[in-house]
Amino acid sequence: MKDQLAVRIKLGDEQAFELFFRKYYVRLCSFANKFLNNPEESKEIVQDVFSKIWEGRDQIDPEDSLKSYVFMIAQNLSINKLRRKKVESAYTEIYKAVYTEQFEFSAHESLLAKELEENITQAVMKLPAECRKVFELSRIEGLKYREIADTLHISVKTVEAQMSKALKSLRLELSDYLTLLIIALISSNL
Repeated sequence: MKDQLAVRIKLGDEQAFELFFRKYYVRLCSFANKFLNNPEESKEIVQDVFSKIWEGRDQIDPEDSLKSYVFMIAQNLSINKLRRKKVESAYTEIYKAVYTEQFEFSAHESLLAKELEENITQAVMKLPAECRKVFELSRIEGLKYREIADTLHISVKTVEAQMSKALKSLRLELSDYLTLLIIALISSNL
């Protein structure tokens, strides 16, 4: 059975899309918040969901449930956001360990940490300018993505993309040193 609202949205009917938006916005925000436990991030995810629906409206299949589809998109975007946050959190902890004095390093660990610090600096300097600026504002100055977006006059999505690009580049550039540092930190805590 064809979903008439989906048919109208597929044809570009803005009123039908607004009706669909009003009908599911709050429920989708609540659904995304169950994953993220952050109302602001949940709202951003839901905005992305509706943007994807509108931009890809010509691909809508009125025979399928549009409601199920938007909830699936919200779930996937929420899970992706959680994965990015988990990776970023791990790198933040390593970064803090290198740049703060919270650990007492042995002579070997200190040498390794100094070498890693130099390599991090070199790797950060190799990043493209906008990517480097986003990384520095996040990791060195401790700004949140929304604050970075406002400071640089870019979207939060652009900040997320640039941060993801920076972390991927740094992960590749520093993979050998990060493994050694993690081993050193684990063995020093035993």
